[in-house]
Amino acid sequence: MKQIIPFVKDISLSTKISEITSIALEHNLTMENDDSIVGNFTISGKYKINEISINEEVFEKVIPFDITLDDKYDASKVKIDIDDFYYEIINDEYLRVHIDVLVNNLVYLKKDEEIIKENNKNNDLNEAVFLNDVSDDLIEKENNNKGDERKVMEEKEIINENTKENEDVTIKSEENIVNDLSSNFLNSEEKYVCYKVHIVREQETIEQIKEKYEVTDEELAKYNDLENIMIGTKLIIPSNE
Repeated sequence: MKQIIPFVKDISLSTKISEITSIALEHNLTMENDDSIVGNFTISGKYKINEISINEEVFEKVIPFDITLDDKYDASKVKIDIDDFYYEIINDEYLRVHIDVLVNNLVYLKKDEEIIKENNKNNDLNEAVFLNDVSDDLIEKENNNKGDERKVMEEKEIINENTKENEDVTIKSEENIVNDLSSNFLNSEEKYVCYKVHIVREQETIEQIKEKYEVTDEELAKYNDLENIMIGTKLIIPSNE
């Protein structure tokens, strides 16, 4: 990246200034200690004292320059140049020069806080994608369960119709059949229908996670590979809520 450093300086000459007839700028700016730009500007030229003057006065001024760059930049490969230079005469008394110093090849150094913030943002994005995948699986299971429920209700209706046609079937037998079907349906349902996702943090143990969510090793192992747990691993936590 590049950065423009503006520099303004008022220069007093030996006499009044009516007109600048020629002007030139030279510099010897260099980097020191990888964080400071130091050196001098040399401004030279000719000028007239008044409008009717034929003679020209010669001038040359050396202006020191010293600036320290912000420590958020790496300036080890910086190149220095002049981006712009112009002047103006102030009240015929002094010369005001404007110099824009161009600093090229600056490298922005990210601070630890910014790196952590970016990592957290990426983790949140990955977690959102993972939760969407889990939600799709849960919706599919729920639809399957609803299909099983409709099947059971159809079977119950068939049993009720057969019971009405057959007067020898007792009310007690009909209730037993319905109870058996309901029991089979309940046994086929998933024990957990809600899941939580936990991202393993630094210095966090499986025991602490189990205690936090009140789950057992068997419940965690059913949805996760407990042999390969590390920082950043996403654990699926079954919930009874």
